[in-house]
Amino acid sequence: MDDAAADPDPLTAALRDTPPPAVQALPPQLRERLATQVRAGRARQRRLGEEAVASALKGVPLPVRGLVRKAIG
Repeated sequence: MDDAAADPDPLTAALRDTPPPAVQALPPQLRERLATQVRAGRARQRRLGEEAVASALKGVPLPVRGLVRKAIG
């Protein structure tokens, strides 16, 4: 079994893609820190998106909120 397959790089996992060679050349500590920041950024983006949808739905009449939520989500 390949070592890379057994121990996936945290940055590659966070990006869901192979980083550019210049980023791959970073020391492991920086790559881990960058992976943490990418995960935090994605979580924040997801949370803000959910808040925006909830805020937008407040202006939609109750009987059609489900349909609007489906259309935008």
